[in-house]
Amino acid sequence: MTDGVSKPEHLVVVGSSAGGIEALGTLLGGLQPSFPAPVILAQHLDPRHQSHLQTVLQRKTEMPVVLVTESEKLQAGAVYVVPANRHVVVEDGRVMVESEHGDRPRPSVDLLLSTAARAYGDRLIAVILTGSGSDGSAGAVDVKHAGGIIVIQNPRTARYPSMPLALPPTVVDHIVDIERMAALLKDLLDDAGVPRVRESVETAVSKVIGIVSQQSAIDFRNYKSTTLLRRIARRMTAVRAPTVEDYALYLEAQPDEVGQLTSDLLINVTEFFRDRDAFLFLRNSVLPEIVERARNDGRQLRFWSAGCSTGEEAYSLVICVADLLGTELAQWNVRVFATDVDEEAVAFARRGLYPPNVLSAVPDTQRNQFFEKADHGFRISKALRQMVIFGSQDIGHGIPFPRIDLVLCRNLLIYFKAERQNEVLDVFAYSLAPTHGYLFLGKAETVRPSKAAFEEVNRRYKVYRCVSAPAGLAAVRPKAILPRAAAVEGEPPPAVGEGLDLSALRRFNDLVLRSMPVGLVVIDRGYRMVTSNPAARGFLQMRDHVGDDFLHAARGLPYKEVRAGIDAAFRDRVPTTLPELNLSGAGEERYVQLTICRVHPEDAAADYAVIALVDVTETVRGTRRLKVAQDEQRLLVEELSQTNKRLADLNKDLQDSNDELQAANEELLLAHEEMQATNEEFEATNEELQATNEELETNNEEMQATNEELATTNEELSARSTELQELTRTLGSERVRLAGMVELAPFGMMILKGPGLLVDAFNPAATRILATEDARGRAFEEVFSTDPVLLDGVRGAFRSGSVWTSPRRAIRLREGSSSGDERMYRFIAVPTRMDGTPEGVVLYAADVTGLSGDAS
Repeated sequence: MTDGVSKPEHLVVVGSSAGGIEALGTLLGGLQPSFPAPVILAQHLDPRHQSHLQTVLQRKTEMPVVLVTESEKLQAGAVYVVPANRHVVVEDGRVMVESEHGDRPRPSVDLLLSTAARAYGDRLIAVILTGSGSDGSAGAVDVKHAGGIIVIQNPRTARYPSMPLALPPTVVDHIVDIERMAALLKDLLDDAGVPRVRESVETAVSKVIGIVSQQSAIDFRNYKSTTLLRRIARRMTAVRAPTVEDYALYLEAQPDEVGQLTSDLLINVTEFFRDRDAFLFLRNSVLPEIVERARNDGRQLRFWSAGCSTGEEAYSLVICVADLLGTELAQWNVRVFATDVDEEAVAFARRGLYPPNVLSAVPDTQRNQFFEKADHGFRISKALRQMVIFGSQDIGHGIPFPRIDLVLCRNLLIYFKAERQNEVLDVFAYSLAPTHGYLFLGKAETVRPSKAAFEEVNRRYKVYRCVSAPAGLAAVRPKAILPRAAAVEGEPPPAVGEGLDLSALRRFNDLVLRSMPVGLVVIDRGYRMVTSNPAARGFLQMRDHVGDDFLHAARGLPYKEVRAGIDAAFRDRVPTTLPELNLSGAGEERYVQLTICRVHPEDAAADYAVIALVDVTETVRGTRRLKVAQDEQRLLVEELSQTNKRLADLNKDLQDSNDELQAANEELLLAHEEMQATNEEFEATNEELQATNEELETNNEEMQATNEELATTNEELSARSTELQELTRTLGSERVRLAGMVELAPFGMMILKGPGLLVDAFNPAATRILATEDARGRAFEEVFSTDPVLLDGVRGAFRSGSVWTSPRRAIRLREGSSSGDERMYRFIAVPTRMDGTPEGVVLYAADVTGLSGDAS
């Protein structure tokens, strides 16, 4: 992969943990080498063992699989595997190994996605597969903020759904089974460029933006055309529209799609305190007035977060209230009804666990006060979570909450037609009218509430106050919402318990129902509570507040099943029983049986229902234990039957074996006699072996003595060797010193070796007297064949073993000498011996010029 390759246009990043290797194999098996983007895989692995993930995945795909060691340049059609126990980041078209990053799991999917989002923006596709924990949730939020696409494996089919479920549902674009994911990625990348048009691109896009602006009143004309085209192309892929013109026709036929496209164009990810200034106005101007009014009215606050999504705005409201009330919070009854049509978003909101970057707008003081650190994120404190009641509700057909002080409905109405918008505003007015409460809309909302029902408080932050109830709500809402007496258009709905003697009912409740172990709740046709006994409140963890919506106040009950049971009791006028309902979220596992009976007092204005709750936990547990015992008994009987059969077969086998054993016994007796004879032979042999063993022991002792002597000798040899090594080092140093002295000697010296008197060495002074450059290794007679006197003297010294001294001789020096052309020299031949045998001759040449004959 050379640096000359350009940066890929798009990038796919895949994060997985437990169960991910199998899922990655399936995903890569569906990708072809022509895949138009690089794929980076971050799989959590055990760092204590060597990873073979690269080899395993290479067998699953034809694409090249590269293990990132330090830094790799990204290429389309290649797969990059992140090493175990190391973090990696994406920068400038490269994936690089990074240093430590706190206590993140390694490799960190969050870190990888965040850096990839900064590098690729809306050209990034993030994929979260099976895994435990929540790694990847924070990074996915960064990808969404940057305009990228989020794809998750279907949690229902994932082996470990925790990682896909940890992502806020609002950031997820596609949920798909792993078998279909490769095809989806290819479709997303194939449609990621400029979408096909039949006319000019500008004309087609202008038509789409015109339709969006007409309904949402948001001007997108200043947006970059490339950005608009990419976002439009995504929605075209989602609705299978082949061209922009076809998508424009789809927008006109499906107004709900306008809201989806608007959300994509705005990249509107829900977060805490979205539009900070608007929440500050709410905290400082609206909430203080609501609190002051409720201070003398039972210290009860009731809010409704409509379209709560994943709960950030509902919790933001609770934080504002808690911050405003301070130490008084425990003295107040605060209820926030948070509803949304998306059940997965509601389930996410109930957990109250959010990635750190979703809390970026939360001040540190409030984060420390109202959140708890948990699982690489933050969880809303238990006290605040208990103030928020989440429920699944279609705001277009749901039940309005009575006596609400404030309704938050931010950037939800843009998804509705004008007629539906007005209906929803009437529902809000119905909830707010008794308290003259406030309506808080989002900045993207263009609808203006009716002046007959609302007055404007702040135009910039879209805050309104309800001044009157809507006329004819029964004509707008389904008849099932209201009692029969209020079905006439224009007639207001009756108050809770109208026509009933509530004081007598409560006295009966205190005297009789309070002591009953069966939970009892009385509700009207609008699901509003009239009264309840302590057992029911204990089962459902709710308070006895007249008028509260039972379906949302009751904790743990399955909303859809209970609502369907209540509707059936009212509709069919026969008791409805819901057996063995699991109270989810109640700590230990508990089950209740609900029996719903319609009642219609003669003096009452509407129908009512009595809901009886019986704790059947022990019954369910007993039934389960009985079923387990029965299953075990059945299995035991089957095993016993099989065992009896096996025993009968074994008995027959034993009889046959007995006959065989008797025959074998006779053979053993004969063999025993033979064994005795053999044993006697073994005893004789054993005595011989013992004698041999004694001889071996004697030899062993001698060997040990010899070994000790050898060890002593070896030590002596080691000491001698050490002495010789030291002597050798001393001789070597002396030899070096002697060679230096010879080199510096003022007289000539030549060493002759062997009987042939071969020239072995000479010092520099000898070269000034004799032509010796090429003499080394040659015979003395050959070199000095022209000087018979010198030859005879040297030979005589060698043969006789005595020193020979020549008379004074005039020697002409070699050319270049600084001592003149001719000098007087005397030659001395000294024989050398080795063990008394002549070994060679050392020839000295001394300069005696200027000395008298006697002195020389």
